[in-house]
Amino acid sequence: MKPVTKKVKEKNKTIDDLAEELQALKRHLYAECNECDGTGKYKADSGKPSKNGTEDSRCATCYGTGMRKNRIEMIEKSIENIKTEVSRISSNLKIHVNKQSVEIRVLPEGGDVKNISDWEDYSGAFDLDGDEETSIIIGKARNHFDTYFKDGFYHRNKKLGIFLTNPRSGKQLIEQMETEE
Repeated sequence: MKPVTKKVKEKNKTIDDLAEELQALKRHLYAECNECDGTGKYKADSGKPSKNGTEDSRCATCYGTGMRKNRIEMIEKSIENIKTEVSRISSNLKIHVNKQSVEIRVLPEGGDVKNISDWEDYSGAFDLDGDEETSIIIGKARNHFDTYFKDGFYHRNKKLGIFLTNPRSGKQLIEQMETEE
């Protein structure tokens, strides 16, 4: 036995029915104006139309239509704002991730050259900008060593190291130097 399905005959829609449906769709596409009562008359703080002589003036936000803006346009503007914020944050993150610095550290007596944690902070930290090459910064660190450490009285008979630091690979010993007695 076959199941019997009853076909419902649809009522033919008139132009007025279609116009009502179209108006309902338009109302859903637009955001309602919160400045006026929907007729262009401004609301008082209580939410009701004001009675203080501004009855003749029309709402500047919706021009009396009661609908502020197309929701799709508002969403598109929000997406554009989000895109600009994301690109700004992305560029800041790239700058932070790619930031490098070169510093001079001293190895105390009895310290292990290969153990980076044995090296102590000393002097001379040079940050690497996006425009500068790593070799230029290492050259600045060498010049700093030659100027302040090489022939200095306090720095005699010490081991110093030039370290390159970046967020991806951490600290790396680039060059080890010793001062004379």
